[in-house]
Amino acid sequence: MCIIYNLCVTAYFILTLPYYLFQMARREKYRAGFFQRLGFYPSSVRRALAKEEQRIWFHAVSVGEVAAVMPLLNLVREEIPEWRIVLSTVTLTGQRVAREKLGGAVTVLYFPLDMRFAVRRALRIISPRMVVLVETEIWPNFISAFHAARIPIAIINGRISDRSFPGYRRGRFLLKRFLRMVSLFSMQTELDAERIKAIGAPPERVMIGGNMKFDCGLRPGEESARRVVLTSLGLNPRQEVIVAGSTHRGEEEILIDLFRSVKKISREAVLVIVPRHPERAEEVRSLAEARGERCILRSSLRRGDTIESGSVLIVNTVGELVDVYRAATVVFVGKSLVEGGGQNIIEPASLGKPVLFGPSMENFREAAELLIRNGGAIRVKDGRQLGEAIVSLLRDPHVREEMGRRAAEMMARNRGATRRNLELIEKLLIEK
Repeated sequence: MCIIYNLCVTAYFILTLPYYLFQMARREKYRAGFFQRLGFYPSSVRRALAKEEQRIWFHAVSVGEVAAVMPLLNLVREEIPEWRIVLSTVTLTGQRVAREKLGGAVTVLYFPLDMRFAVRRALRIISPRMVVLVETEIWPNFISAFHAARIPIAIINGRISDRSFPGYRRGRFLLKRFLRMVSLFSMQTELDAERIKAIGAPPERVMIGGNMKFDCGLRPGEESARRVVLTSLGLNPRQEVIVAGSTHRGEEEILIDLFRSVKKISREAVLVIVPRHPERAEEVRSLAEARGERCILRSSLRRGDTIESGSVLIVNTVGELVDVYRAATVVFVGKSLVEGGGQNIIEPASLGKPVLFGPSMENFREAAELLIRNGGAIRVKDGRQLGEAIVSLLRDPHVREEMGRRAAEMMARNRGATRRNLELIEKLLIEK
């Protein structure tokens, strides 16, 4: 089985290499970390890892997982200071956010491709005492190599989405062998725990640790903090700021079109769009300008610039989404009007913002249901309902303030997963 898997991986790598070489010549995200993905780390990383010290290797795929694991990394640094933390990501944006937020306190690098030679080189260079995979990352060669080296593997903040579960079940006869090599599964919910057991995880190793994204550390800020963010974005407190966060293709057109209706009832409205993939900013700007909207890119703003009411601001920078949410009057969270499963609604809710999202929220089902049930969010079925909901909230500040208060309270009541996961990791370290 392993031989077949490795033949398939090698064949895929060879067949797709021309495509990736072409993309590397055009786009930074394909060039970044190429050699690290093959297990060849730069001298700066090798020097940092040459010291004789205990290391824990955390892996977080992209920005969302990095944000989720950040409170845990800070806890480990505070309570187990003798351990050196290594954090790997897959995406360029994940790297940038990790380096910006963690600085030199953590060794940040790229996760190796799941090829034997790359994994073995990474294992030899990093030489961790434990590996912690954030959410559900199942890489056969990676897991096999660390199991053979008797290095415990933990999966924390684990989840299995509605979309991926049928595929995992079909591949159960292959996956269960590798799942048995994992020492700990700390899943977000009881449903996630039942699903991981259904595809082969040993039941005695499966725990319910909760969702660490509830512990993102965000709190409703003072109005003075909001004013600082508004100023940095060229906005002012009189303006009603509609933030569309982590949007995907197919959603921006809807938002730009409904913004016309919003401007009829609010002359001070500004639409701020934060595409999930910043490289799509020019595409979104073209959409807005084709519809006759005044459009500004965040990267073009200079100190002292101001944005007129009725304009569309497109944020094409990395790591500013939380600050943009702080500036919001109303928040729409993307990848939910399209069939994508939704993006992180916990951050704006924790900040006390009234949150809107579409029908597709499978990736954040628990948080979505909690917020709706407690009056902190509104689910809409399409663009028309989204426009109506935004207009209604802008007309009634008391309703949106109450929604924001309920959202923040609900998030506060569900914190604690980070501490539980730290305790599970410490216990596993002692046992192993």
